[in-house]
Amino acid sequence: MTNKTIFTGLFVQKGFVFSLEATLSLLLFALMLFALPAQESFSLKELAATQQANDLLRVWSAKQTTETEMISDTKILFENNAELWINETQLLSAEKKKNSIATEGIILDEKLFEKNVKIIIHYD
Repeated sequence: MTNKTIFTGLFVQKGFVFSLEATLSLLLFALMLFALPAQESFSLKELAATQQANDLLRVWSAKQTTETEMISDTKILFENNAELWINETQLLSAEKKKNSIATEGIILDEKLFEKNVKIIIHYD
């Protein structure tokens, strides 16, 4: 037996056969995956806050809502954790927290004048 037949006899069995280059490539790929930074944990607070703000905008656009009603609705839903802006004028302020998310929409009144409404929600 020659050295070549011994060498090939050791690695040729039923199953997969990888060359040295393929094995090194897979090992390098695995090392690169482990070197990636860990993704931050996902929280549903952001999703819930966005959905609540979008729901407020939908309700306000469906009926004729005054600015005082908008302020009271925002306070009821988000307590002191939300800012309310209408046409670049801040109507409601909140203390800043670690995270914030904003929702913006355009509401038309009965005379078809636009109101740019922005709700910024602060949360931990």
